[in-house]
Amino acid sequence: MKFAAVVVSYNRIELLKRCLDALEHQTRPLDEIIVVDNGSTDGSADYVAAEHPGITLFRTGENLGGAGGFAWGVEIALDHGLDGAWLMDDDAEPELDAFQPLADRFESMHPEPSFLASLVTAGRDVFNKRNPPVISTDAKRQVEANEDSGIAIDTATFVGVLINLHYSAKTYLPLSDYFIWMDDSEYTYRLSRMANALTIPESQVNHPDTEILSNDMAGRLFYMVRNRLWFIRERESSKTRDLVDILDVPQISLGQFFVAKDKRLWLDSVGRGLAQGLFKRPKHRKPGSLLATLTPDQRAAIGS
Repeated sequence: MKFAAVVVSYNRIELLKRCLDALEHQTRPLDEIIVVDNGSTDGSADYVAAEHPGITLFRTGENLGGAGGFAWGVEIALDHGLDGAWLMDDDAEPELDAFQPLADRFESMHPEPSFLASLVTAGRDVFNKRNPPVISTDAKRQVEANEDSGIAIDTATFVGVLINLHYSAKTYLPLSDYFIWMDDSEYTYRLSRMANALTIPESQVNHPDTEILSNDMAGRLFYMVRNRLWFIRERESSKTRDLVDILDVPQISLGQFFVAKDKRLWLDSVGRGLAQGLFKRPKHRKPGSLLATLTPDQRAAIGS
């Protein structure tokens, strides 16, 4: 089987260098590395082009957010006929032996998993509390996952998640309209409804362990409120689970009120987030729809 790493990058060139170095020195080599540059202004894209000519580089030309970047990354990986894509942000740093166990399980599991997630760490064997997977409560799935030395999960973050592109081809791309936050939860949840999904603890990817909810999100609070409501509306309904997640929205909003430096911005962010989260929907784009917007020269540049 053939696998690619997909890295979405935006103005973090030093972190990107560490990420790419780790990817290029995996004990199980990747067949391709795809970097989606989200309109960086710090020279990230030029660095990749000059120092890593073997990497597939796609320049979006503007900041589409993590969600838009991963939509393009999945689109390109599907177009290149790969079996799996290992998705991560540019601030992820995989251990050098992180990909091997994912590839081994992917190739040996029958039926195939919808995705396999690395354990997100804040240093080797140090669990990162910021990026926990959502553990599946399905006992049958847990028994099956145990047979493959994994843990059955419902969602994972885009910090080292190996998605099965055979399943990705059957559903729409990551939802670009999310821009930031919850896009990974929505997409991996959707995939996990198609087949079992596992966290493989022996595969570890380091990621900064910084607190978000206790810091002032400023205008980004809008995305947190709106996207949480979108996620609840998009997934399969469960009264108990939906109620718990809906109650998170006022709890997060209230917590942000006390740390917000600009109360008017806080009010605007919460108001717009509630309005769009309740009365609008993100656009669903099928695989192939993004590539159709490119010129022949742009497609040739990424090997499409």
